[in-house]
Amino acid sequence: MKKNTLIFGLLVGAISWAWGQVVVNTAQGAVQGLVQDGVYAFLGIPYARPPVGAFRWAPPEAPLGWSGVRLAQVFPPACPQKEFAPGDTVGKAIGQEDCLYLNVWTPDLSGRLPVMVFVHGGGNQQGATGQVSGGARLYEGKNLAKRGDVVVVTLQYRLGALGFMVHPGLEAESAWGKAGNYGALDQVAALQWVQQNIEAFGGDPARVTVFGESAGAVNVGNLLVMPAARGLFHRAILQSGSPRLKDYATARAEGVAFAQKLGAAGTAAQQVAYLRALPADSLVSGDSSPIAGNGLTRAPWQPVLDGYWFPQSPFEAIQSGQHHRVPLLVGSNSEEMSLYAPAVVTPQMLQAFVQATIPPFYRPQVLAAYPPGTTNEQARAAYVALVSDLQFTAPARRVADCISKNQTEPVWRYFFTFRHTVPLLQPFGAYHGMELFYVFNTWENAALGSGPLFRPADDSMQQNALRYWTNFARSGNPNGPGLVGWPRYESPADCYLELKATPEGSSCGVRTLESDLWDQIIGFVPCKSSRSADASNRGQGLWVLSPNPTAGRLYLNGPEDPEVRLQVFDTLGRLQWTSAAGEVSFDLTNLPAGLYLARISSRRSSQLQWVARQ
Repeated sequence: MKKNTLIFGLLVGAISWAWGQVVVNTAQGAVQGLVQDGVYAFLGIPYARPPVGAFRWAPPEAPLGWSGVRLAQVFPPACPQKEFAPGDTVGKAIGQEDCLYLNVWTPDLSGRLPVMVFVHGGGNQQGATGQVSGGARLYEGKNLAKRGDVVVVTLQYRLGALGFMVHPGLEAESAWGKAGNYGALDQVAALQWVQQNIEAFGGDPARVTVFGESAGAVNVGNLLVMPAARGLFHRAILQSGSPRLKDYATARAEGVAFAQKLGAAGTAAQQVAYLRALPADSLVSGDSSPIAGNGLTRAPWQPVLDGYWFPQSPFEAIQSGQHHRVPLLVGSNSEEMSLYAPAVVTPQMLQAFVQATIPPFYRPQVLAAYPPGTTNEQARAAYVALVSDLQFTAPARRVADCISKNQTEPVWRYFFTFRHTVPLLQPFGAYHGMELFYVFNTWENAALGSGPLFRPADDSMQQNALRYWTNFARSGNPNGPGLVGWPRYESPADCYLELKATPEGSSCGVRTLESDLWDQIIGFVPCKSSRSADASNRGQGLWVLSPNPTAGRLYLNGPEDPEVRLQVFDTLGRLQWTSAAGEVSFDLTNLPAGLYLARISSRRSSQLQWVARQ
């Protein structure tokens, strides 16, 4: 069978055998990987040109091709960052700028398997695909690929200032007049690489699931509302994170201040030239930990609402139905911030924290929801619950609720409550990122989870997590034979699956009163349902162009139609621009600012819409 498979691969030009190891041909050149426990691993494949020199702070470009066979057997270097351990406030600079690589694990090079693409977390300023946690490579894809019968891809993207800085000098270089979002564009480029190449690794480009944790989940949520990511993935998983974009003006002011702090002077162009000449270590030297000592996350470097790559804020896009409507799995952990809260919290400290951070009207309600108790243990448990619900539990419900109301594709919510079986870690509960060990099945490789420390409950937890995740990647539904039933999410019931050694799927409402309180405090207005209106629009064949006004790029939202075409006329009725049939993304940057009339037409219908070009 193996001989026949190899001969078939040689015939189609996708797979060959060299020096006793497997070689796969990508669009850029051949790569030679490793065989690990019956799984083919290809580590450090470039998906974009190195973003160095003049390409620092530029959108990613396709990687340069190579001749011969490129070794793909070592994890790529981390992108430049300052690495912090829990509780560490000093950190150390690591990484190198040539870091835009991905890794692929596949159990079957000739298959047509679901593809799972992982986006790592780290506050968008730290993290890497080869990250070691607890003595194990946290994102090692071998076990997930083999046991789940899927192709696993992990990717890296530019971080910190290199990935997200906004500056006037960079705006002047941009064809669309905006800066930032380089790290988000890296993720799009990696997904484009997957679409172009994953068949050669046994993957199905029509069944791509993108999943991420923490900032990785923020990024996956943002991809859901990023028009450039349309069609690049077909399911999404958000683990302990929700979509979020920074205000552009704020990011621009912060970028100017960042440049000046590093000594940049002169014109905006001179400042950028100065920054490009600095070593990458200098650009991360001032970074602080993405999680403060009080357990609150901070995100100085984030994707920005630029009106171009991101035409709308995430919840505005979802509420209007202008997001990518794919099956969604979303959730959080019960003690997210237990590793990051102060080691000792007294009842007085909790009361002082509430006094310092909560508006006066809501302080009594917060203290009633999270009572300080009479002991330090009680106060710390209440503190951990407070900062966890504020930053993760309530936001997960907002995402599940809003998306479920604005698409017909299913939404599934989980609440991860499993505790490690090793006694040393049990007091921390289900801490931030803990579920990753069980999704990737790597806890068995960790220092405190291997050998006799790996208990039957750990094995049950990792089998459940892997099967739910891979079932979802396979069909958009996590349920399957032998698994506890996972109820589909519907608002306002808020039914979910409690993920633990023996899952529980009969509960509805995750910390409902607490989540309601946080929604009130931040002024969150629950989404309304647009599903009935959307169905009506689809029946009438209506389309919407966004954003409007536009800085030059437009996106067509509405019923899919391979014959739909856009024509743009000036106010005198003269044709200025026309699209190709079926095109849904339009670059109008060559048109001068002004008011235009857009005609959207197909065989079935035709409609007009005014468009303002800024």
